[in-house]
Amino acid sequence: MGLKSFSYMSVLPDGIKPTHIEVDQKSGKIESTIAESGSVDESCLLFPGFVDIHVHAREFPKPRSGEKGLIDKWESACAKEVFSTAGNAAINGGVTCFAAMPNDPVPPDNKIAFDRKRLLAEESQCPVVLFALITESSEPWGDLPYKLYLDHSANKGSFSNWQSVEDALNRYKGQRVFFHAEDPEILRENTDQPSHGKKRPPEAEIRAVSKILNLTHKHGLATHICHISTEVAVKLISEFNQSSSEKVTCEVTPHHLFFSVSEDGYLGGGQKTLVPDYFLNCNPPIRSEQDRQIMIEALRKGLIQVLASDHAPHTVAEKKLGVSGMPHLDSFGPFSGWLIKECGFDPKRIAQALSEEPCRIMAPNLSAKYGRVQKGYGASFTVLDFGRTTNIGTPDDSNSNRRIFSRCGWSPFEHLSLPAYTKFTIINGRVFDYSQGLEPSAQT
Repeated sequence: MGLKSFSYMSVLPDGIKPTHIEVDQKSGKIESTIAESGSVDESCLLFPGFVDIHVHAREFPKPRSGEKGLIDKWESACAKEVFSTAGNAAINGGVTCFAAMPNDPVPPDNKIAFDRKRLLAEESQCPVVLFALITESSEPWGDLPYKLYLDHSANKGSFSNWQSVEDALNRYKGQRVFFHAEDPEILRENTDQPSHGKKRPPEAEIRAVSKILNLTHKHGLATHICHISTEVAVKLISEFNQSSSEKVTCEVTPHHLFFSVSEDGYLGGGQKTLVPDYFLNCNPPIRSEQDRQIMIEALRKGLIQVLASDHAPHTVAEKKLGVSGMPHLDSFGPFSGWLIKECGFDPKRIAQALSEEPCRIMAPNLSAKYGRVQKGYGASFTVLDFGRTTNIGTPDDSNSNRRIFSRCGWSPFEHLSLPAYTKFTIINGRVFDYSQGLEPSAQT
């Protein structure tokens, strides 16, 4: 098959340089990186491929026909998103690999269920890493990312008390465990509060993080804490990492970096936003402007290691009923452009937070080394054009220049202009061009 080449201003481990990259098309790996002597388009930057470690793809194996309740849930979930549509949305947003969450009605908490779901994930054009779910009766069966959910109500997919968490983690010593960190006891105490933010107050995250850090030390876990949203939680994790041999990683979402809430309502980027309130319902909730600014600085400084979308493709009708979560795959790359252009992030820091660190965390489950533009690494790249803005919307929106590919059909960044445009998404040397806003064209 020979070599394929790319020439761009590239975000390399030692800086941003015009680079000629040659890819072995048979292996899908970088053959060489050579300083480019000719001219390159300086409005574009080539990053190591962005990896999103927190995505809800919704699809799970179809239940048997006699399981009426489960069939209904399966149909509802697949109407919102399946692996193929999540993969298209991911590539549209510059994502070259994503990790799929395990909170399914039939959870992948054992090898048989996990393997059945893995077959479905192969329908995605974007490579997928699957999470396994920790339940009260589950046990680890391999070097996988395991997810543990905390919530106020007891069900097979989440834990409603800390003793059950303790009992389960006794079986997961030394494993990679990813936590949804909201204390179930505080959530129960606040179920009658008048607003979503008051039902899930900052104290729920802070207490959960504190307990998780203690459990990390006790069980020798490789802990990752999902969607951090409060200043105190960042401080707790930072202090733990300074004094402990077990290093905890954490992530922040685009919505907790962009949106905030005050007594007068929601803000977007520090300004009054026209996004309907129901679109911004999420767990943990949107926090104060002070917390938002702290999250931005913590990500910039590396106290928060990863940007992850928590892509949750609920329908507009569900959002109007108060369902939590929002989709971000289609806008992931352009949002990173907002961090660079509007928040002053160094592109090298973006490469770390969206590629190098996620690939390090997920390394045992990737097909090759990824996360750097370097010889021997997988040839997956995200090319952003900073000479164009992104206005994302539905196909019939005359004001948009980028279609939403997620099956849920909406984005919290609709009608906003993000200061970068995903020009190409390149996966193992295969070039995807979504720039026309129609179906992707793949160049071999």
